[in-house]
Order: sequence, then C-alpha cells, then structure tokens
Amino acid sequence: MDRRRFLEISAFSIFFSGCGGHSASNLAPAPIPPVSSNVAASEWQQLTADLTGKLTLPNQGSVYQKARLVFSTRFDHIYPEAIVHCANEVDIITALSFVQRNNLHVTSRCGGHGYTGNSTTTGLVLDLTLLNTITISNGTVTIGGGARLVDVYDQLTARGVAIPLGSCLSVGISGLTLGGGIGVVDRAYGLTCDNLLSAEVITADGTKVTCSATQEPDLYWALRGGGGGNFAIVSNFTFKTHATKDITVFEASYAFADFEAVMAQWQTLSQAWPNEMWAQVIPNWMNSTATVSIRAFCLNTVAQARPYWQLFINSINAVANSTSVSTNTYRNVMLGTCENTIAACHLSSQFPQGTMPRSAFAASSDFFHQTVPPLGIQTLKTFIEESIANSNLGMIIFNTMGGAIDELSQSDTAFIHRNALFSAEYYTYLPTNSSNDTIDQSQKWQNSFRDVMAPWSSGGAYVNYLDAYIEDWQQAYYGDNYTKLAQVKRKYDQDRIFTMLQGVEPA
Repeated sequence: MDRRRFLEISAFSIFFSGCGGHSASNLAPAPIPPVSSNVAASEWQQLTADLTGKLTLPNQGSVYQKARLVFSTRFDHIYPEAIVHCANEVDIITALSFVQRNNLHVTSRCGGHGYTGNSTTTGLVLDLTLLNTITISNGTVTIGGGARLVDVYDQLTARGVAIPLGSCLSVGISGLTLGGGIGVVDRAYGLTCDNLLSAEVITADGTKVTCSATQEPDLYWALRGGGGGNFAIVSNFTFKTHATKDITVFEASYAFADFEAVMAQWQTLSQAWPNEMWAQVIPNWMNSTATVSIRAFCLNTVAQARPYWQLFINSINAVANSTSVSTNTYRNVMLGTCENTIAACHLSSQFPQGTMPRSAFAASSDFFHQTVPPLGIQTLKTFIEESIANSNLGMIIFNTMGGAIDELSQSDTAFIHRNALFSAEYYTYLPTNSSNDTIDQSQKWQNSFRDVMAPWSSGGAYVNYLDAYIEDWQQAYYGDNYTKLAQVKRKYDQDRIFTMLQGVEPA
C-alpha cells in the first residue's frame, strides 16, 4: 500500500511512513552486467558449504536479480558480489569472518528500506529475512532480526498484545528499532526502541553478546536510536508488550487554502491532548488538487476522546470539507486491508507471495520543539504553492510527539529528539522508471524544506529517514549524543567493518 492510495481510502489502512508510491515494475529491466570479484571461486564454494542458509551469486540469473533489489529503485544500479541469506547466528559470524578475510564491504539487510542505499553494497549483503521467529511470552516478545512489521503485527495482535511499531508493513524490525521507531501509539507507549529490553547481537569481530541495561549497557544504549548498520548485527530483539485496545480514528479534510488555520491549532495538540491520543496533519499536493487531511488515533474510549477532538475542530477558523469517526480493533487499524492477506502484504521482490510494490521516492525530515508562529506557517504555505507552480509534487506528514516519548531524557537512549512537539517528513514519490538524476533532484528539493523551516525547527532529523544532503548530519541525527556514539563505535567496531553513508565514525 502506498501513500497515495492511503490518502484515498479509510483510516483503517495506515501504511504511510516510508512506504513510497506505486510501482510499474518490481524488477530492474536491464540484464545483469559483469560483476567483478577478487574472491576466488573456491572461496565462494567454501562459503556456500559453511553456511546453513544459502549464498546467491550473480551467475544465478533471475534469482540473483531478485535477491539483490532493495525497496527503493534509486539503487538498482548496485550489484553485490553476493548475498548471504543467514539462517542463524553462526551464518552471520561465518559471513563476517569471510568479508574480513577477503577485504569486502559488508552490510546487513532486513526490510531493505534504507533511504540512502545502506541496505545494499557492491560487497557482501547479509540478508536476515530467515531470522524471523516471533516468540511471545508473558509480558515480552522476542523477535528475530529479519522479521517484517506485517508479521509482527499479525502474530502479536492474534494474542491480544502489541509493541509500538511503524506503519509501513514491509519495513523490517531491525531498522525501525535501531533508528528509534516512530508510530501512532508512541505517545501512549513510547518509541519502539524505548520498549526494547534486550538484544542479542553479533559484533564486528564475530562475538555474540547480549545487550541490556545491565549487560553491555553502552552498546544497548547505542542500539536504541543510534541507527542501523553502525555498531553490530542484531539477531534477536526482546521487547515488553502491551495489551491491545480498540482504536478510534477521527478524520477531517480541509481545502489547502485553510492550511494556516489548521496548522495553527494542530501543532498545539501534543501539549493539550492526553497520551492516549496521537494525531497527524498532511498537506498533500501529489494530485491536481492540494488538500489538508487530519487524522487522530485514540486508545482512549470514544466518549473520552470526542470532547478533545471536537474542541480542536471548533478551534480551527475554517470549515471542514468532511469529517468522520470510526472505532475498530487494534489489529484491524494496524493491518488495514492486510488483515486477511498477510502473505500478500510483503514486498513482491522479496517474498514469493508478496504483492506490495517497490518505489522511487525522495524524503527528508525535521523536528519542532516549539510552535511555529504565523509567519513560519505562512512561509511554508508559500513554499508549497511555489512547489506546485514548479510542478514539484509531494506532501508533508506532520506527526505529534510528546507523551510517553518524553518520559526518557535525551541522554537515556541514543534517540535525541525528546521533548519535540511534532515531527515532519517531507516526501514525494515518482514513477519507478525515473532516472537517478531525477530522483536526486527531487531529493534536493525535499531537503530544501529544511532550509525553509530552519528558523523555526530544531535542526534535527530522523536517522530512519536519512538524507544525503544534510551536511551537519551528526548534529541533526544525534545532537550531543554523537560523542558517546563515536566512543561506542570505537569500542565495538574500531576497524570500521560496518561503514555506510552518514555512518557513525569511531572516536
């Protein structure tokens, strides 16, 4: 499900963060070019023999072609020397030893949604998909590092429990958690990483360790918002769970002319509403008519939530084009149209029964710690109007923060963006046959929203929405926590086995 489709249907489909647009094709049409390798054929043969999982090489034609692809078509030009499909932790250790012995770049992959291509490499990809076991206990759940959110939602809600997760169902649990994990119940339960109790990881030197508040606490700290791919490979996460509750969804739609009136009131909600209520506002100009949509997801009862919602709507100096309210189960809201089609709601390029498409897109992000004054809202509206005039189509997804997110301090975890009132994702999707230059130009435009809003934003950015055009990325993603992250990097990966664009460097 893509953002465009999301905005056309009912609230009970929320695949809107990191899911991208429609796709005309799921496979890169070009034939596989020669993929050079300095590794002897005998070495690849030995690696195959040493693995419990499997090794996919370029000479395997369509099998390799499918295995190498990530979510974003922007990186279809990257051809790994091989993909290791890890079946267990020993496979991860074996592969890490192999890359160091043969001086190969390595990256791990779960969902493959990395915005800057960090889920792939011209070296060796460690695909964690097979590590997808989900074990539910009394008050906790242990999830394999290769599980997708659709499967986590499916299995947990079937048992009447949940953890706070994102809303793009094809995303992997690893990337979401390691970057923080923003979603619709965070104000009630905290970020995904805030609910992480422990993690089993394989460090760069092939050592398996358990991280928690009492075991390897500095690495545990870094894994909670320090970004995927920086410190170690996580094979298992253990989270605390929460009993599910029905969710009431309020919706309202306004003309774009009313954006200033809507935004002026919406941005105050994180301070005015109880933690059980979360809201977003989406100015959307992807189609011919620009609109402004509001949605509120409420874990409290309709009777408790309605007065807050109605007071908010009444405070807007504009008349809504439409409003609605509906209540459904936690499972139905989170899975939407995928509730009875779990197998199909995986990426078609990664799962035999999957039908969800890949995407070409561009995105950036911001955090706001104070309300934006009328001048700031007007400036943003004017820039959107200029974008429309220049045929730069897109949307902005503003999400309330606060609540339980702020129960931890900025230094308690690597996630620095505590005490923010709301976040923003600047976003557009393009035809999947768009050239890399076209996508890059769109990315520069998305990044320009950060410049427009710089007088009023915190300057922060969400590490799960990496933007290659952010120059001061260390400060934007991590703030004052970067110094400690660099020290953790030095302790666990001094030789920089795990490297990537905008990756943490050892102190």
